[in-house]
Amino acid sequence: MRKTSKIFFAVFLFFHLCSVFSPAKSKPCTQFDSLKVKMLTIKEMQEDFAYLRKVLETTHPGLYLYTPKAQMQAKMDSIAGLLNQNMPFYDYYRLIAFLIAEIRCAHTNAMPVRELENWYVNTIKTFPYALQLLDNRFFVVLNGTQDQQVKVGDELLSINGKPMQEIKNHMVRYLWGDGYNQTAKNLSLTEVYFPLMYYMLFDTPDTFDLKLKNGKGEVFHVKAPAQTWKVSSKNIAKNPINKSLLRIYKPKNKKDRKKGWRLEFLDEPQTAYLKINAFGGGKNETEARKKMADFLNECMGKLERKKTKNLIIDLRYNGGGWDIQGVELLRFLMKQPFRAYQSLHSVTDSSEFLKFSDLSAEDLKNAKKELKAEPDGTFSAREEYSEQLRLQQPHNNAFKGKIYILINGRSGSTTSEFTAVAHSNKVGIFIGEETGGAYEGGNGGSFLNFDLPNSKIHVRTPLLYYRNAVTAPKQKGRGTMPDYDVPNTLQNMLQGIDTQLDFALELIRKNR
Repeated sequence: MRKTSKIFFAVFLFFHLCSVFSPAKSKPCTQFDSLKVKMLTIKEMQEDFAYLRKVLETTHPGLYLYTPKAQMQAKMDSIAGLLNQNMPFYDYYRLIAFLIAEIRCAHTNAMPVRELENWYVNTIKTFPYALQLLDNRFFVVLNGTQDQQVKVGDELLSINGKPMQEIKNHMVRYLWGDGYNQTAKNLSLTEVYFPLMYYMLFDTPDTFDLKLKNGKGEVFHVKAPAQTWKVSSKNIAKNPINKSLLRIYKPKNKKDRKKGWRLEFLDEPQTAYLKINAFGGGKNETEARKKMADFLNECMGKLERKKTKNLIIDLRYNGGGWDIQGVELLRFLMKQPFRAYQSLHSVTDSSEFLKFSDLSAEDLKNAKKELKAEPDGTFSAREEYSEQLRLQQPHNNAFKGKIYILINGRSGSTTSEFTAVAHSNKVGIFIGEETGGAYEGGNGGSFLNFDLPNSKIHVRTPLLYYRNAVTAPKQKGRGTMPDYDVPNTLQNMLQGIDTQLDFALELIRKNR
């Protein structure tokens, strides 16, 4: 089996609303969520839950990674015991979401529908503001209404009488994420993710009674209607309240979309900036590796000609992709032979549920050959069939100067694996926030995508566990910790100042 890990949840990018979901391109609004009035019978729920449980118990490589088997079985028994009366759809969905969150796997998730993007943008009516969570406080960063009373930077204190801390504490219990990591979960409650998560995991009201505090410390109340995100995105573009922030971030995000891989030389002497916003491109693993190698070879030539001594690598908001590209990036930074992964582990080589996987017919045919049986009845990938498991050699033109790596909670999947191995091998200095994936490894590879038979809740689960070739973590289930913890600030965000990049540049000046 080959790992072609994808971003675990990348429906939206910060401040891309007006360009990505332009009215001309989006589908017609249905304006009604039929799931709000859908009731599930005891039989339907029990059948669904038994089905999901069987899939998890027979295919999920990390089901008992953070919770012992007996304890996880008790949790599932407890949830099954609650299915003794007919239940509204969203009440049942939240039980499923709670179980998924208890697995503590960033690549395992459940959604109310399969076509999530269209459902969110065009069908459900949600909270009409985008928020930013800073220092455990929620601030408005985009106003999706026509009203101008709520300003960018106002702090949101409560929704419909519920304090924001209470709402946050409730929702994080239902959010999926690796191990005991909190930065990724916090980012899942910010920006344009918040309206969706609030709707799925907390409540589906028609109006919102908001309590806010402005920059002068004055507390005020506002009522706002629930509306589709298509409507909110139109208002975001038109409401003058958002003008200053959109003026700052739209050009930046347009550049990231067009030149997600790029090398720039900064005003700081002998210093370059390398942006990699995703590990993507290429029809297969071979093409993906070559694409990254070609790009980095060109970069290394430019760095050599410019006599660059300091390289800043920006992996913030890089949710992953081809893990072989992460391995290839390491080869341009390492000074000695290394392994990126210790093992790739699976609990099955022939499950009936593999029909729901993204494996090709050839992959399925070769599974028994590429996997070897272990004494405990599980399986591991053979090194001769896995580029990722092999001993890797550094490139002859690997960068020899000082390296600074920018990370945050959305540095996940392949990116979190790369950062863990790079950190373990002391490749550079890490700046920002804890990454979104577990330092010791995580689940991924190929995936099962299936709908529960009756509720049609859409579930995605992984088939492989990737054990990183790293030293033992100080705390299991946490991400790569930065050498310098540099959280963003409200003032810098509103002014378009890159807090972490500025910190890296200042560090370079001091080290000089």
